[in-house]
Amino acid sequence: MKRAVVVLLLMVICSCSKITESDIPYARVWFKLDLRYSDKDLVPLLSYKEFTSPRAAGEYTGYAGLLIVHSYDNLYMAFDRCCPNEARRDVVIVPGNNDGTATCPQCKTVYDISNGGTPYSGPSKFALRRYNVTQSGETIQIHN
Repeated sequence: MKRAVVVLLLMVICSCSKITESDIPYARVWFKLDLRYSDKDLVPLLSYKEFTSPRAAGEYTGYAGLLIVHSYDNLYMAFDRCCPNEARRDVVIVPGNNDGTATCPQCKTVYDISNGGTPYSGPSKFALRRYNVTQSGETIQIHN
């Protein structure tokens, strides 16, 4: 009996979390990049590229489009363009001039897109929605 009470107590404690997620609706993501040709402008560090619609059949670009970033540590990251604080499709972040940040024009939150999409300053408590990136040679696939 005591063991059951302890297990129940642990379950209650572990279920309480202070991590809050943004209200951005789930949207399908499947997108392919080719660093040799059409997306070679993503090769320099801190470069970024935005996509608001699919380029080929079977591609999906998330809720408000994709922001692809080549980070400091030579990794590619993909974010949804929707500001997680606003959670509206028509309010999208605007990348800075290769300085590794993006800003929401509505709430003025500045996000660090070179290091995971966390809020750098402003009212947002949410990081940008990040998607999985798989690289094989010069080909990159973004998916969720």
